[in-house]
Amino acid sequence: MRKIIRNKKGFLLASEVLKIVLAVISITFLIYLLFSIYYANINAQKKEEAESTLKRIGDIITRINNGAIMREMMNDITPVSWSFFSFVESEKKPNLCAGEDCMCICDSVNFDNFLFWSDRQINECDGNGICLTVKNLNKFESFKIKSADDGGTNIEVSKDGKSIEVKEA
Repeated sequence: MRKIIRNKKGFLLASEVLKIVLAVISITFLIYLLFSIYYANINAQKKEEAESTLKRIGDIITRINNGAIMREMMNDITPVSWSFFSFVESEKKPNLCAGEDCMCICDSVNFDNFLFWSDRQINECDGNGICLTVKNLNKFESFKIKSADDGGTNIEVSKDGKSIEVKEA
């Protein structure tokens, strides 16, 4: 630093400029790395919560199909801020559904079909979501999972004839 101060013309030497540029690049890379690790951990945690929720729903559907119950409520589902989607009949489905009717929990996208991007929601569910195949699933309106502070999200799973219905309660 003394060289910089003693330089009467006020010019930085090339080696000093190079050190500053490398330091800025290194700090930027470290910040990017920390954010990547943080968001990867958050997404993994939300995926586990979604998997647990769909497993509980799968158990309810099994009991309904066996005739043990006709309907059941499920309270405070997680992960918060993700959304429930249904993909039925001949509509396009995520690969996780393997061509069957299914319900998925994944993060919702703002614009599903925008300019050159198409089927963004399906791709989001495929890449970062969890899906459960359900035979004879009725189409339901997608809904966002709310936090307990906002009243939480409760769903009702029931059987209507031969089809399974899922709705926000």
